[in-house]
Amino acid sequence: MALLAMIAAAANSGLRREQAAAMLWSRSPDAQARTNLRQALSVIRTATDGDEIIVSNGGMLALDRSVVALDIDALDDETMDPSDIISNFGGPFLDGISINEPPFEEWLATERALRARAVRDTLFDAGSAALASGDAQRALQAADRILFLDQYEEAGMALCLKAHAAKGERSRVQIKFDEFKRLMQNELGIEIGPELVALKTKLLKADGTKATKSTSISVPTVLVLPFKTLSDVQDYRYFAEGLAEDVITQLSKFSTLAVVSRPSNLGMDAAGDPLSQAADIGSDYLLMGSVRWLGDRLRLSVELVEVASGAVKWGERLDRQKQDLFDLQDDLSRYLVGAIPYRVEDDIAEKAGRKPSDELQAYELMILGKRLRDTISLEGNLKARVHLERAVEKDQGLARSHMYLSDSYVVQHWFGQLEADSKEKALYHARRAVALDPLDVHIQDHLGFALHVMGHWDAAEAQIMNALSMAENEIESLSWCGYALLMLGKHDEAADIIEAVAKRRTTLPPTFEWISGQMFSFQGRDSDVVRTLNGASLLNSLGLAFRAGAQARLGMSEEALFTLAEFKEARVRDQHLSGLRADADTIETALGGFRTMWRRPDDWEHIAQGLRLAGLPD
Repeated sequence: MALLAMIAAAANSGLRREQAAAMLWSRSPDAQARTNLRQALSVIRTATDGDEIIVSNGGMLALDRSVVALDIDALDDETMDPSDIISNFGGPFLDGISINEPPFEEWLATERALRARAVRDTLFDAGSAALASGDAQRALQAADRILFLDQYEEAGMALCLKAHAAKGERSRVQIKFDEFKRLMQNELGIEIGPELVALKTKLLKADGTKATKSTSISVPTVLVLPFKTLSDVQDYRYFAEGLAEDVITQLSKFSTLAVVSRPSNLGMDAAGDPLSQAADIGSDYLLMGSVRWLGDRLRLSVELVEVASGAVKWGERLDRQKQDLFDLQDDLSRYLVGAIPYRVEDDIAEKAGRKPSDELQAYELMILGKRLRDTISLEGNLKARVHLERAVEKDQGLARSHMYLSDSYVVQHWFGQLEADSKEKALYHARRAVALDPLDVHIQDHLGFALHVMGHWDAAEAQIMNALSMAENEIESLSWCGYALLMLGKHDEAADIIEAVAKRRTTLPPTFEWISGQMFSFQGRDSDVVRTLNGASLLNSLGLAFRAGAQARLGMSEEALFTLAEFKEARVRDQHLSGLRADADTIETALGGFRTMWRRPDDWEHIAQGLRLAGLPD
């Protein structure tokens, strides 16, 4: 892949053979490097079904441009439609390619920087054109991609602010500006340029009305107030302020929320009524709390309030022993950030479920689809797909709708009922989601699952590792990355991640326990399997299969027979839903569809052996 990329990037001038050999096999003797080059060229020829796409002229290698098209040519195509540019230009040059050869890595770094600048300039022109034509959503997509390539790019942030202002999302202008300001100060130690500050002020003054929201893509806004400290000790006051700042910073990374950082940033009176202040800036929810010290114990009380009704949607009181203040701050902020987005989603889903179907907006449809997807059942995901297809139809720009729509196919694949065209849909929508929001770690980990569906095991593993490198407090994403590694046969790595998540959450959803129970089974911890895969966490026939096997290995024969009967009934129901002949009387007819989930045949055999012990014949 590196060789093909180098030849392609060389364009019409071509790449010298000795240069390619020296860059890709710098540690090998010259003769061996030349042999490796010939072998690599042969692999490329085989991979392209024997088509001679590479032309060799003396010592030069070049692409036959009569049969090969390059996406980078679009950078110089002045006739290309701006909307096509925004749709097709995305991540870094040769994203995902890295080999342990210093000459190649040096070449790649140089090329990546040059291409990134060219792409950023093209995206900026396309985004500006979209903004001028009244397509603010397209302009925002262009800005998001610019900032993905370079998160410190002030021109990209300027385009982002203008797009939000054009959509009437006045509060988002302030929110995005605050996020960018913190990023520049914390990461680079510098202040935002005066031009961007002046632009923000101009955009906010241009419309003195309350913030309004796009009817389809708008996400809920949370105003986080500084936590009150009920102590005169200076360190404790700093602790309360730092805790609120940590929560703000981490919540800002969730694409399903918009976070307002501080009243002072919005010219608000800190002594005023919090609900009125939140309503004035168009916030949907208000998070506030207090910190009290009782000797060596800390008590944190927090409330999540719906602004429109004043109703408390979630409240929590956390008691902790005094320890290093920074460690304690990290512990509490992780807990809060792990809980708040999902409490907001639950509230929105509950309210959306009471609205007439024809009044639901894209975001509400997406949330309802997610709730059904979280059942991890075939029936739930078939129902989820209906909501998610409507969400995508209503708004093509909502990345999470594409992600969950893809996931509805992924879960169906786990039960062995997915046709080739549906697998392609899973990958298509996963890639659309990444293109729309490349910074959303949940979307990044889901692309790994979509690649898994296609049977691209190595690519799936690489994508999951990429998602792990981005995940911090996104507990749900970490959990699913752990499950992906479990399916990929990386049991130890999966266990490290899943066990770390368990330590960071005091309450765990059924999906997490469903994942944990399967991990325990591969570890030989059958008692933990039976304890964990119980009640709500069974979720589906796969959970029942693991539970039946664990009971059988523990000598719980009657219980295993009962669970086996539940498993067979669940499988027959899945087969009926898929329009297949219902038969769950043997290992092959009942469990055969699950083979596609597991990279290692031994892992599938482990589940099959458990069912055999429970009484299911081959």
